[in-house]
This record gives sequence, structure tokens and C-alpha cells, in this order.
Amino acid sequence: MTPLGAQSGAPAYANFEPSQTNPIRISADGTRLFAVNTANSSLSVFDVTTPSAPKLLVEVPVGLGPVSVNPLSDNVAWVVNQVSNSISVVSPLAGSWSNGGIVTSTIYLKVPLQPLTSGMSGGEPMDVVFAGGFAYVSVSRAHEIAVINTSTQVLQSTIQLFGDSPRAMAVSPDGSTVYAALALAGNGTTLIPNTNAPPQCGTAGQPQCVPAMNPALPPPPIAGLIVLASNPTWNPSFITYSMPANGVAAIKTGASPSLSYYSYVGTINLGLAVNPVTGDLYVANTDALNLTNFQPNLCGHWVNNRITQIKVATGAITPFDLNPSFTYANSCAPNTADLSTALAQPAGVVFDPSGNFMYVAAFGTDRVAKVNTSGTVLGFVDVSLHPTNPAQVDPANKRGPRGVALNAAANALYALNRIANTISVISTSTFNSVSSEIAVGTDPTPAAVKAGRGFLYDAKLSGTGTGACASCHIDSEMDHLDWNLGDPTGDMTSFVQDGITFLYHPMKGPMFTQPLRGLQNLAPYHWRGEKPNLAAFNVAFQELMGGTQISDANMTTFTTFMDSVLYLPNPNQNLDRSLPTSLDGGDPVAGLADFLTVAATEPGPATCQSCHTANPGPGTNLLIRPADDTQAQQPMKVPQLRAIYQKNLFDRSAASTIDGFGVVHDGPKSDMISFLAGAAFDGYTQTEKNDIAAFCLAFDTGTAPAVGYTITLTAANVASFLSDWNLLQSQAPTNIDLIGRGTLGGVVHGLLYQPSSNNYISDTGVLYTQSALQSLIAAGDTLSMMGVYPGTGAASTN
Repeated sequence: MTPLGAQSGAPAYANFEPSQTNPIRISADGTRLFAVNTANSSLSVFDVTTPSAPKLLVEVPVGLGPVSVNPLSDNVAWVVNQVSNSISVVSPLAGSWSNGGIVTSTIYLKVPLQPLTSGMSGGEPMDVVFAGGFAYVSVSRAHEIAVINTSTQVLQSTIQLFGDSPRAMAVSPDGSTVYAALALAGNGTTLIPNTNAPPQCGTAGQPQCVPAMNPALPPPPIAGLIVLASNPTWNPSFITYSMPANGVAAIKTGASPSLSYYSYVGTINLGLAVNPVTGDLYVANTDALNLTNFQPNLCGHWVNNRITQIKVATGAITPFDLNPSFTYANSCAPNTADLSTALAQPAGVVFDPSGNFMYVAAFGTDRVAKVNTSGTVLGFVDVSLHPTNPAQVDPANKRGPRGVALNAAANALYALNRIANTISVISTSTFNSVSSEIAVGTDPTPAAVKAGRGFLYDAKLSGTGTGACASCHIDSEMDHLDWNLGDPTGDMTSFVQDGITFLYHPMKGPMFTQPLRGLQNLAPYHWRGEKPNLAAFNVAFQELMGGTQISDANMTTFTTFMDSVLYLPNPNQNLDRSLPTSLDGGDPVAGLADFLTVAATEPGPATCQSCHTANPGPGTNLLIRPADDTQAQQPMKVPQLRAIYQKNLFDRSAASTIDGFGVVHDGPKSDMISFLAGAAFDGYTQTEKNDIAAFCLAFDTGTAPAVGYTITLTAANVASFLSDWNLLQSQAPTNIDLIGRGTLGGVVHGLLYQPSSNNYISDTGVLYTQSALQSLIAAGDTLSMMGVYPGTGAASTN
């Protein structure tokens, strides 16, 4: 396959916007604080023998996109790297962190092209916990838990989960059960397609809209209907499947492990903690209100922010609203009282040893709350720059607490701020303010990118402080839900493309949340293409979020940030960016050929490539198709295909399904095979359909699979990894820059591979051949070779 060009040029800094899960943890003896520096792809180790004044001992380069860390001992930490699909095992040099640190081994968690074989597909690990001599790793894209022997670092087994994106993990007090929160659990909603649903309100013979529909509007387009899968009106007459909406998986450890689930815990589950006394679970989550139709009815309140209690003895599940006093009356306008106390997008959770209360990081509103086991908020600390004005809206200086670590004996709480890349130190004895704020470590994030990040995540931009853009676009991704954000009170709008005027009805019907990645040069935006640029979304801050529109200057800053966000590699491609020959019942290699050459009957005759530009390309020609040329009966932009591999969890024909929405703008089709069953593809053979569907699952995202791939070379394994090393060299400079980090003659250094001369230059300017490096490794040095995004290698080795 011809390599796809970079999504946004060749940046000096590649922003993959990784999803921090448990980014900060403290050693068992309370003397060391371990914090991932996601921006710098490194681990920071702090001396906290003086708890109120953490002292940075070392920054250790790890894989790309570190999102979690867990110390196996005081001197060994396991770092989970989402982009690199790996665990970096980090140890101090010469037995002391004061002497520096190094990655001593890398555990790869995805099937590569070369010798490592884990038996897994997918990738993107998110968290790790330890129990009974084993590490349990949540591998989100594979929907699996990897069980790894901590002594041998060999994969023991994998546990397949019936749920979407396991992330945060915890262990029962006796070590007998490992828990994994399924981040994108959903809420049991699914779609009645527009071919089966009744017409939208306002059509003759149907109930009128609430609110009433603008009488000047023409009849709305036929659209689907969002319902609970258990809705007796549709189940079992039309909906023949169930949706368990599994929120937490419970894995019994030991010789005969078992697997069970807790369902309907929350829609988006980002944090998980176990009460150290009772063993009960507490899940930080948001609950989506996507069963409520129309933007005016959702304005200022489209998610609830909660802690859900799970009593393990009885299985009882009880959600507690973190903002219980909010009435949301007139929520489509800023409310100072609500903004001053709101707790939005709860993420990290840590319990006090007493078991009486927990600390919760409210990522969306820059607060760390103290919450008792009945869900009552006992107080909170504002970690923003405006603690004296807690309603202050200041996205450019947002902190974004994502994880918390507690030294209860020393009355010290540490909150890692994802956006500011800092750690807030809080005294739990007073719990009324931040005593100090320190940098996690080196931050290479460009100022323009950092300044715009807060606009995606800041819930104070909403009227009530309870939701942000990222409430649905989770870490710039998607919540895997449909939303009907039509507006019965709205007006017709239009957009002109290539001299053609397209008219848009404000009653657009249900639409699937789209990822906010790879947006640069992809305008016009949204499913219908009615947004000519990102600035056209500014109105959503007011009409959906209930706040006020941001200034043109801030919108430009926000756009700069959004344009920087890249797709992660497609885990279904081979490491050398070639396509596999077998995937999900088809042949992607043959599928690519069919994609480029076999013509469909509608709107053609035309090949898939004619509209879904590929090889290279994002999967869309950016053109809008007229209403009479779409199944939606309204104009639709040709959609891109770079995230199709993430939308394969809906199965309308199964007895039970994980997701309730699939492909196409509102998700009525289970997968690409179902989509290709349409009349437009009657000229395709079934083999061609299977192959094209398989190709779409391996569609290039714009980031090569070798980006992030890491091998840690020691005297014991350098010979067996030589083919992997050579393959990484072959991928530079087209698909990656290749860097090396580790020791040279016992001293920590960085290396950059120079393909033109086939050698490596160190951070001190010394040149090494591959053979010379092999000799150093054989003599006792340790080097980790890693592919990074093209153009970022020089900065990554400094």
C-alpha cells in the first residue's frame, strides 16, 4: 500500500492526545511519587520524603503516549504507553533514582510483523495493576485484559471482555479479584433506522415537536429514532438483540479464573477505586442523556456527572450525582452559582485508608473533591489559577486534574493536571487550597497547542459547568453514541460548494459522534458538511452548551489545537505499513484493488476511490452529495474512513451486542459488510464485498504502524531482535524517524538514525554504526529503539 502522507505536515511535535488513565501513583513506602509526563513521553520520579515539597529526581524516556504508571516496587515502575502499544519497565541506574533511570525492558501488546507473538489483536493499553505475581493490563482497542508474569514478563493469557475500551483498573483488598472499568460502556441505546422509524415530528399525522416546530420550515427529512434496546415498543418486534452495557468487569484471580460484569454503571467510565475496608467499587463516570431529543432540550445539560457505588456482596449498583442540587432550569445560559461548584467529567479516584471517603479529580472543572461513600460531596479544592473566583472561565490556563495519589499518613494529596502538565500538592488536613504546584517535568508542547487544549475540555464554558465538548468527544475521540441535536425552532441554512447550493433543515435527526482527529484540511465539517470551518461550531458553546460563544481570537487558538490532533496508527495494519492478507473474513490486499477498480452502480458508475479518496488519502473527497443521492434524504458529505476500525462492535443479528450504533451517519449498519449489502453494490461479488470491508478495517489513519513501536535491546536479546531493528530502519524516513535512548558506555544518551548514511548520531554529536551499537549492547549497555512521527526525531532525542 502506498504510504499515506502525514495528516498535517511534518510537525516538530506530534500530538496524539493520549487518554490519561492513572497517570500518578505513589510507592508503597510513601517516599517516591511516579508521574507520567504524557507530553514528553517520559516518566518523572519524585522524592516525597518531604511530602509537601516533591523533589524531581529523574525524567526517564519511555514509549509514546504514556497514560498510566504503577510501581511494582520502590525501584521498579511499569509505565503503560497507549500510542506505543507497550509497557515500559523502568528501573533506576546503579540502584538509585538519583543516578538516573532507564527502560530495562519493553513488553509489546500488539501483534507485530516481526518475531514477537502475543496472540492479541488491537492495541492501545491503558492501565496496569498487580495481583498474585501477575500484571493485569487493560488493552482498550482489543477489548482485552493481558495477564503477564511479572518475573518473566511473559504473557500468561488474555481475557476477552464483552464491552468497549477497558481502561482504569483496581484490585480487591485481598487480591482475589481484578476489576476493569469499560470506558465506553454506553447506556443501552440503539437506533431504529429511518426506514423503520416514524417520521420526525411536525409531519402530517404525527405529534408536534416539543418545543414547537418553526411553522416556516418545510417538512423535516425522514430520520431514525434513538431508543433503549429494551424498549417494548420495538423489542422484540424489531430489536431482537440485548445490550448489557457492561460497565465493570470482575476477574477472579487464581488457578481457575472467572469473569463477571456489573452493568449500567455509567455511560463513560473513566475512574475506578476499591474501598479498602468494604471492598466495594466506586466508578467515576458520566451518564449521557441522548434519549432526549433536540438541542433546545439538551442545552446546558446533556450529561450527568456521577460516582457509582457497586456493592460487591449484593451486586447492587447505585449512582450518585456529583451535582445533586442543580435543577438545570433555564440552563441554556451561564449560571454563576452552578459554575462555582460544578464537578464535571470525574476521572481519577483514590480512597482514604479509612474507607470513609475518597478524593475525585473533576477533570472538566479543575477541582478535586472529597466525597463520602454515599456520594455526598464533603468539599473540594479548586486547582485552577482562580481559586478566589471559582466561576471564572479561563480555558487557556486550564489545569485539568486527571489523576490523584494519596499519602494519607503525611496528609498529602497529589493531583496530576493533564492540561497544565503540573502536579498540585494539597494538604488533606485542611483541604481548602493548593499548597504548591510543580511541573511534572520537561514540556515540549508548542505554546499554541497548549493554549488551545482547554477549549476542548473546559466544562466552565457551559452554562452549568457540567459539560464540555469532550463530554462526548472523549479525549478528542467519540462516545460511540447517537445524538439527535436537531432544533425544531431553527431555520433552514445553506452552504455553497463548487457553485452548488445545499440546503439544510435544522431537524437533522440522530447522528453518531465523530472523532476530532485529523481535521486539518478536511473542511467542510460534520456529517452533512454544513460547517465550512471549525469556527462555524462556535455557536455550539451557546446553543448546546448554554454558555457564551468564544471570541474570534480564542476560536483561532482552539482551531490551532484541533488541527494538531493526529490519529493513532491503525492496529490492523502490518508494522511495515503493508496490509494483511486476511482480516475479519476478507483479504484487505485484494480489497484495496477492488476499492480502486470495481465500480458501484450508484451514484456512478464509480469506484469506491472516486468518493472515498485513498491510497493515499483520508477516505473522503470532501464533496457533499445532494439529498436525493443519499439514504438520509438530506445532503451528506462523503465521510472519511480512518476510524472504521473503531466502529465494529455493533451486531444487529447477534443475541447480544456491545454497541448500539454502527457505520453510516446515524449508525444503522452493523459493519461494512452490512453497508455493502445495499443496492448500489449489487454488481459486487460477495468475495469483493468481504475484501473491501476488510480493507476498510485496515484503512490507513495517516500515522504509520511503526510510530511508537519500541524494542529494548540487551545483551540477552539483541540477536533475536535484529530483524525488528532492521525493519524499523527500513521505515525511516518515509514513515518514521527512528530514535534510540538508553546507555552508551553506561551513560544515558539519545540517538537519531540517519538513513542517508545508515548511522546514528548521539546527543553529543558522536556517530555510531549499527554494528558499533550492537557491540556496546553486547558489552552491557541497554538501548531502546523507537519509531516516532516523521519530523519529530531530533526533538525526541534531546
